[in-house]
Amino acid sequence: MREAGKSNRYNIRVVDRAISVLNVLADGKPRTLTELSKEIEINSSTTFRLLATLLSHNLVQQEDSTGQYRLGLACLELARAYNTGDEIRRAALPVLEALRNVTKETVHLAVLDELEIIYLEKLEGLHAIGLMSSRVGRRAPAYCTGIGKVLLAQIDSDLVASQLKNITLKQYTDTTIVDEGELLAHLVLVRNRGYALDLGEHENDVRCVAAPVFDQTGKTVAAISVSGPKDRIDPTESNHLLIEQTTEAARTISGQLGYQNTITSSREDQNAEDH
Repeated sequence: MREAGKSNRYNIRVVDRAISVLNVLADGKPRTLTELSKEIEINSSTTFRLLATLLSHNLVQQEDSTGQYRLGLACLELARAYNTGDEIRRAALPVLEALRNVTKETVHLAVLDELEIIYLEKLEGLHAIGLMSSRVGRRAPAYCTGIGKVLLAQIDSDLVASQLKNITLKQYTDTTIVDEGELLAHLVLVRNRGYALDLGEHENDVRCVAAPVFDQTGKTVAAISVSGPKDRIDPTESNHLLIEQTTEAARTISGQLGYQNTITSSREDQNAEDH
């Protein structure tokens, strides 16, 4: 990992300058345009344009009475998002390591961002063959991944339906669900089961089991999955044990985050058709 703050040839000057403004304001002391201009050693007109851009994104705010600038609410939201994601990852990592060791397959931790998932963690299986495109920090569509489906299933169906109208459901493989009505019905099944299966819906030769993670308020904050090639993960034969292992790991992580209730038994409808 490149050292933070270290200059390189890819730096964008205007972004560096905007970050300089945020770094100065990070001490909590409001400043005028003139004060900021002097501290970051940039002329007032350029500083004003930087502030106008940061204001438009709510990264800074201007006090009506004094005209001084301070950090905006968007900075707080970013800090909260970082702290939440890091807390979840720290709570999940030992459980994910144990799950990877017992299943010998690749395990993931991800969160939902509208209709995409973002991978927070990935531990390669003990006999991984580099089959999956998932990477930490990478995004993937939620509607055709196990983790994504189990996260979408926890959201109100009307909200999911309204979001789906803004995208085209791409047919990644023969098993990708691209009909909106069929997908919404499938998500109800996932919610009732308490887990999701991915039968090669995003990557043809990959199968996975996923389960949701809850925080102390009962909110779904993430999901985990166990993934592997189709010749090792067979939903009609070997998934019974894998489902139990995955949902139990999700329950353990949820408990560490303060969740008290139990996730829907994974034995329910375990032999029901996934689509």
